[in-house]
Amino acid sequence: MERKIFFEDARKNVLEMFSIEFPSLPIQNIDLFMGMFYQLVNYEEEGQKIKPSILITNNINHVVKNVPKSKKIIFYEDDNTINFRAHIKALMCFCKRDWNIYINFGENIIEYGIIKTLNSLKEKSLLQILNEEDTLTNIAKKTSLVIINVFGGGVCRLIGAKGNKVSVCFNLNSQYEYNWNDEIVEFVEACVSKIKTTKRKLQDIKNLLGNIFHSVLKGLHGTICMVVDKEFKDKSGFFQDGTWLKEPIEFIKLFLRSSTFDENILRSYADVLTTMLDFDGITIIDNAGRIRAYNVFIESTQEKQKSIVGGARRRAAYSILQNKNKKIIGVYFQSQDGDNFYKEKADLKKKKKVKIIGGEVINEDDNMLPLEIIAKLQQSKKKEEEKLKEQAEKLKVQEERLKVQEEKLKEQAEKLKETEIKNSETEVQITPQNDNTVENNISEILEQKDSQNSISPQE
Repeated sequence: MERKIFFEDARKNVLEMFSIEFPSLPIQNIDLFMGMFYQLVNYEEEGQKIKPSILITNNINHVVKNVPKSKKIIFYEDDNTINFRAHIKALMCFCKRDWNIYINFGENIIEYGIIKTLNSLKEKSLLQILNEEDTLTNIAKKTSLVIINVFGGGVCRLIGAKGNKVSVCFNLNSQYEYNWNDEIVEFVEACVSKIKTTKRKLQDIKNLLGNIFHSVLKGLHGTICMVVDKEFKDKSGFFQDGTWLKEPIEFIKLFLRSSTFDENILRSYADVLTTMLDFDGITIIDNAGRIRAYNVFIESTQEKQKSIVGGARRRAAYSILQNKNKKIIGVYFQSQDGDNFYKEKADLKKKKKVKIIGGEVINEDDNMLPLEIIAKLQQSKKKEEEKLKEQAEKLKVQEERLKVQEEKLKEQAEKLKETEIKNSETEVQITPQNDNTVENNISEILEQKDSQNSISPQE
């Protein structure tokens, strides 16, 4: 008999989230989105994967009002959901240009369109602003909003204006706690750690690099970028197989030298970095924000590689971290299945993935296979059960000892009580005997005296 398996757990959690974030949305409309999740995470056009972001709301104008420099473009208006899928599919192509799809459920009209912040590359994008707690709090006061973000690896994340988050994972081997944004933020911090400028301009630089790498996360199939100290020198020749720039590209200084800058030049240089990241090999950036090299390949010994599980890009990332050059700071890695991380050479144990299997959370070692992780979990459970069993036996022994002690104390208390009763009875009996003895002694003395007195005259 054929057995059918459904993602009931995912459905239950998504429905629960919408009931909190968007209670007025009918369940049949929620089902329309859930029916598209698999298509959304695997959508391709002409061989190019598209990872869309979709805003579901009942007041798109209020969202636009709370996001500075945002602009929406209306494409369709319907009074039913017959063309729901067709409309979304028609808007997917705009996601390649950093536009986001929105669907506004009004009282009688459903509005479809695209939305984006029309600002500088050195300013925060729409999704970065909507990721801020203050912005979401203001929106939630008057509007229901759920954002669907599609990442690689079969992962679809839902974020609500009220702070609820749900990730739907189609990779059957496991579920991950992904931290895409946090990894990029840490990487960007490392890239600018030795730039000396004003606080405002430094934030502009961070926004610029953040926008580039968020775009890379959704637009490229994978990349690897090494961060080095500004004094880095490849004395051993380990990184010589690649293109090293005669003059490092300091594109972030294009708007540091004066109060004005050319946005077109800024975007052109950003495109240069994106193109380098899309090349095979490693891109190298120093902590003064300069592009030093790209398309760099490294040799890896079999001894170092045999303990690392993964593709060539992942093995290269860990080979860099194992390199003895002290001027290497860290590595940003992004795989084609949507995983990304930033790890620093100084502390490989700084961060651990959290893996959830069977409702249990365990720390995943970087080089562990799924079966190894399950084995580790089972071993951990076994040890925990043995520990609990041992504790239970100890408690049982302690309870028995306490019971014995209680019985002994009870016996002692009873004996003490009996002794006290006997002592009290003995005192009562002894007192009269003593009084009679004294009286008898006095009588004997008096009799002896009388006897003596009677003898004296005769003498």
